[in-house]
Amino acid sequence: MEACSVLEMRGQRLIAVGLVAVLLLAFVAVPVAFAEAPGAGAYEDISVDAAYKMIKKGTVSLVLDVRNQSEYNLGHLYSAVLIPVYELEDRIGELQEHMNDPIIVYCKAGSRSQIACQILASNGFTKVYNMLGGITAWIEAGHPIYTTYHYVTVNVVGKHISANIEPILLYQTSGSSCVCQSCSQDQEPPSTNTPLNIAVTTLEQDEVRTVTLVTYEANDTAYEVLVTQTLLWNYNEASTKTNRTAKFISTEIAVEDISLQFYSLSYIVQHEKYNLTIHTTLTPQDAETYNSSFTIMNYAPAGKSELVSLEFVEFNSSITLSQQYAILGKIAKKVGKTYEKSGDEMLIQLTEGYYTMEKEAKHLSKLVKDQLQDYDTEALRIFAVLMDDFWSCFACQLGCTAAIGGGCIAVCFFTVGLACSICLYLLTYSDPIMTLGCAAVCEYLGWCP
Repeated sequence: MEACSVLEMRGQRLIAVGLVAVLLLAFVAVPVAFAEAPGAGAYEDISVDAAYKMIKKGTVSLVLDVRNQSEYNLGHLYSAVLIPVYELEDRIGELQEHMNDPIIVYCKAGSRSQIACQILASNGFTKVYNMLGGITAWIEAGHPIYTTYHYVTVNVVGKHISANIEPILLYQTSGSSCVCQSCSQDQEPPSTNTPLNIAVTTLEQDEVRTVTLVTYEANDTAYEVLVTQTLLWNYNEASTKTNRTAKFISTEIAVEDISLQFYSLSYIVQHEKYNLTIHTTLTPQDAETYNSSFTIMNYAPAGKSELVSLEFVEFNSSITLSQQYAILGKIAKKVGKTYEKSGDEMLIQLTEGYYTMEKEAKHLSKLVKDQLQDYDTEALRIFAVLMDDFWSCFACQLGCTAAIGGGCIAVCFFTVGLACSICLYLLTYSDPIMTLGCAAVCEYLGWCP
């Protein structure tokens, strides 16, 4: 997959060994005065508020989105029709019935929509309106968009919890002409592994401890990696409709003079109507504090979902592991209500899944608080993703591949920063550990079961 954007750090904060940086866009609206195409018709510039009023009154025949498919997938105006600006000339015939109807055209910030308006006007369209500032200005003005991708920032002060939910489009990179046509939610995740000669040998194994030796060759160099996994806690619960299992594992990886340790908590719920997985990776700072915590929460209904959703969560406060899960449950509920109140039949379908996430996160929080007291400590940097099952393995392997190549900041825009997050996190493993192979690494982390 071709990388097609460069990620910017939000503010002055850096991710050193942790998971992800907050992404901040430098949105630049391109103000254009009343413009006229040479030798042809004209179009009119309007503000986002004027566009909103026109749409609400029902006086607009067509809302035309001229961004790329990947951008459109992340969010768009309700009922907007997508024709990327570079396809508009060839597909102009699809719009013939709107020759004399009001058409509102928008892009990300206003530059591509200006070009599209010129094309429409020069082809005889008589009522063309360019929405200044694009969808960025639309969102910033508080107008709704159709999206299943959000960025959530959480602040915890004492018992007070505040969560700000925004469209993830506001954290998109600044390149307005990024083209990533290979990125589609319908495609299968691409293979990201370079074939390696890998041999795996189990040296020790019992009920709580497994020691594995992995030998492989990369760049004509042979390596040996020793992986030790220790089961620290196990939980099982079964009923007529639901099976719940949980494991807390310590993993140590050693190769030559490099070694690292991390903890992982996996919580799996199997229900007749859905499967839910919560997986958290914790990197220790010291015996009493985690340096970072990264949680992926997947909800997969029994039937194939028609929608994919992703909510990226950043905590701005240090809290304990059990508190993380309790708060993630509250966030899931809040996001679910957002979809429920949207009034859109498709988005409302997501509601049940997020309410289920709330219930199970609350259950896991209690388990950790009651049964994992020794490990229920604070984390300094906390990130989480509430997501459709489609994303997890793909994002991990793509991020892993970027880490091997040293190209974290060039990961395709399609992953909305998630693969970059995992890429930055996996860089802590360093070469030659990373060249063990992305599939093996992501499997050890629990993102590719």
